[in-house]
Amino acid sequence: MFGFLGEAVRNYRTTGAVAPSSRGLARAMTSNLHTCEGPRRFLEVGSGTGAFTRHILQGMRDGDSLDAVELSAPFARRLDDDVVAPHRRCHPGQSVRVHQCAIEEAELDGPYHAIVCGLPFNNFPLELTQRIFDIMLGLLAPGAWLTYFEYVGMRPMKAPFVGGGGRRALRSHGDFLSELERDHNGRRTLITMNIPPAWSVHLQAASPSEDTHG
Repeated sequence: MFGFLGEAVRNYRTTGAVAPSSRGLARAMTSNLHTCEGPRRFLEVGSGTGAFTRHILQGMRDGDSLDAVELSAPFARRLDDDVVAPHRRCHPGQSVRVHQCAIEEAELDGPYHAIVCGLPFNNFPLELTQRIFDIMLGLLAPGAWLTYFEYVGMRPMKAPFVGGGGRRALRSHGDFLSELERDHNGRRTLITMNIPPAWSVHLQAASPSEDTHG
């Protein structure tokens, strides 16, 4: 817990949380992962210390693969040592790789059957958020789901402290995320048993028929 808090203070723009995510949020974030037949390919972006990774690994079968992308070097080392390495030893038929880099720099080869994202988008410039979503949506298989989360009321809570330009940026962020939900069959789940409470947001890639018929 204290290691997580220290990393959050040092790198608040990219960490975004002061406590690990709850089991309830982890279950909601991974609820779409196991709806397709194997072998399945999963991508996790912003893995942190593995709160969501553990739930992904629990549902994996032989032949499945996971790419976990984490920018923070301390978090990536802890993820690999404490979560991924033990799983590899027990499940040699599954491929799990940790990429210690930004998602824009990761060498990834889609398509993925599901993507889970733990990045704190409300801390990012809008252009970076747009670029990251473009990358992730471009890596999704047709009809597959991308899930991210955001804390309840985060933008209104930040608004009084960021000045006029900051408030306009927060509104633009909200407008962009709302547009994503409208365009990608968006669904939300409220998780009250989390610190703070959070929404898990699910976006679906277009199916081949939707691509054809608009």
